Amino acid sequence: MIKFLTILSIIALSNCLTTQNEFLQQQPNTPNKLFVGYFETWSEQWKQNPADTTLARTPAYVNVVNLAFMLPDSKYSGNLDLYSAGIDFPYDGNTAKQAIAVLKQNNPDTKVLISVGGATYTNWNAFNENAVALLVRDLGLDGVDIDFEPSYSGCIQHDGDVSCSTDQQYIDIIRRTRNALPRPYIVSIAGWSIGAYGQGDYQDAQPQGGNTGLNVNMLRQAGDALDWIHIMSYDASNALDPVQAFNAYRSLFSGAITIGIEVPPEAWGGHVYTIDQVNSLADYVNNNGGAGLMLWSLQQKPNGAVTDDNPNAQLIAQAACNKFGLPNCNQPLPL
Repeated sequence: MIKFLTILSIIALSNCLTTQNEFLQQQPNTPNKLFVGYFETWSEQWKQNPADTTLARTPAYVNVVNLAFMLPDSKYSGNLDLYSAGIDFPYDGNTAKQAIAVLKQNNPDTKVLISVGGATYTNWNAFNENAVALLVRDLGLDGVDIDFEPSYSGCIQHDGDVSCSTDQQYIDIIRRTRNALPRPYIVSIAGWSIGAYGQGDYQDAQPQGGNTGLNVNMLRQAGDALDWIHIMSYDASNALDPVQAFNAYRSLFSGAITIGIEVPPEAWGGHVYTIDQVNSLADYVNNNGGAGLMLWSLQQKPNGAVTDDNPNAQLIAQAACNKFGLPNCNQPLPL
């Protein structure tokens, strides 16, 4: 029986990796490894010429750009009115659309998504998937990233499993998003650091918190609507093992998963990612079927002097670029 279960486990893992690789190969112009950068729209600088914007000059090795953030309850109804969408670019929607077009013209492999939610936009009770889909199409984007961070998730563990009061809401959000944006549009999520814990082999994984298991039942019931998961494996103290978090998500999801890194200092918990740790995670991704790495954020700056032990976005991005064999690793981020 033990040998039989082991064989089944190997087959299941093989199927997971095959599904992920097939998905990446099916996406037009998608590299084998992803380097995902969250782009703070509020940190952008005003430029009259769209080609001069920071967004348009993002290097090719940032092959997924997630624009942060759109209101879940956005009233966007067209005409590139970004104010109604909650997006904080210092220029108008037409300039943003042209900047995105320049970026994609310069870097045909790059995917640009709108990220919805985040830590401060939490009115998911009034989620407006039609507004999200309309904005995606109006800006010429490749899809949407759902960053579901509810004010209260009500997660509890019982009998080796976990449930949250937000489970059905989260499931509905993902299904509605996919219905509004059928494939080949991309639907991804920013997965909470401990969001796949509280179940199975990861029932007691540390650290524990109010969002332990936040993603578990959504992935079980609506995971087939997703293409990518970007794990927010930061802001969770030094107790968090990003590799364990990756494997917990892998136990629930067969698609593409990236491991997230934050430019120090992290907002909570005191952990600092060093370049040695970035390289180690990139090696793990390369050797264990991971999809790539994610960075929060492209504009964030560390406190103090920039070193390999206190890296900025540039050092992190170049380390990932070199490990993944992405193009033009010496090109600087236009910070």
